Formats: sequence, C-alpha cells, structure tokens
Amino acid sequence: MSTLAEQMAADLLEAQKFSRKHLVVELALTEASVAELEDNVDTVEFAIAGGKSDENVAMLTRVWGAFLGETLIHATNSAWIEQDGRPAVQGANGIAFPHDQVRRRLLEGSAHNLATYFAETKKQL
Repeated sequence: MSTLAEQMAADLLEAQKFSRKHLVVELALTEASVAELEDNVDTVEFAIAGGKSDENVAMLTRVWGAFLGETLIHATNSAWIEQDGRPAVQGANGIAFPHDQVRRRLLEGSAHNLATYFAETKKQL
C-alpha cells in the first residue's frame, strides 16, 4: 500500500499527463502553472468525453487537487496529511484542502479561482 504522499505524487503525474493531452497545458510546480490551469479549467467541458460528468469531476478533483497541493507543498515546505478522511496540506501555520477547492471550482465556477486560492493559501501556510 502506498503512502498518502506517494499517492499524491502519482496523481500529480496523472494531472500533468491529462492536462498536456487534453488542454495542451504543461503543469509545473509553479504559481504560473496554477494560473494557467485556472485559465483553462472551463475548457475541460469540451476537451473530454462526458464533460463535467460526476465521474470526470471526481477524476479531475483527484488529479488537479494533487497538483494544487503538490504546488503548495513545493512553495511552502508543507506536507500531505490526512484530515477528516481526506487529503490535506499542512504547513507551519495551518491546513489547506486543495481537493475541495478544485471540486468547488469545477462545480461552482470562477468565484473559486484556483490562482487566487493558491496565492492566499500560500500566505496562510
């Protein structure tokens, strides 16, 4: 069985492959890549079969949540933990739930901007 950190690393690789193939976006562990994902997140509805089906939203939440979390970890020297049965990023000054943010962004729209979330959460962690 893999650790949470190993699972998130595997999901990050899946996010990078998916985004490269379907959105023609290269995801690096940078704030600029988070902004680029934000700029392209709504095109996923047209980029994959089924658009924003429940299954696709679950998959994108898993892989893009891992990307967002790994990028936060890279920027803040934080670590993955499991909190209330779900993955979270724990820094010296707080805990963040990047998967929850990705899910809100996919389902509720641009009011849940990923780039804004990243910048604010980076300061809090």
